[in-house]
Amino acid sequence: MAALPKRWAWTFLKEGLKFRAGRLYETFWNSQSNVKYTVVFLYPGALFWVRWRAETQYKYNVFIADKQVEPDTTQNLFSSWKNGSAFYFPAMATVQDLKQSVYGDASKVPAAVRAGCHGRMMEDSFFRMCTCL
Repeated sequence: MAALPKRWAWTFLKEGLKFRAGRLYETFWNSQSNVKYTVVFLYPGALFWVRWRAETQYKYNVFIADKQVEPDTTQNLFSSWKNGSAFYFPAMATVQDLKQSVYGDASKVPAAVRAGCHGRMMEDSFFRMCTCL
């Protein structure tokens, strides 16, 4: 009776994959630690955080038309108000929450300031400020 062959027709595929996986492992294990931990922790962590924020919060770009009602930025040494600034809020945030976040405190919000979206003006108690496109 003939002995069973030690190598089969497609054995080279398995051996090639094992070799490449081993080479990848050795390259990673022997790499510099700053590269290693950046690849293992920093990149996946950043991707997870961006994805989590996108799935749990709404992004609002805030534009203020009048210079008189822009937030007071005299205390900021390096930055000033910039139209289109992004603010992130949970789904149940109100317009009042937006104003407090932009101006820093409820007492600093000018009396006549209102929020609008696509031409619709909203009261301070509105939930889901504007999620329409």
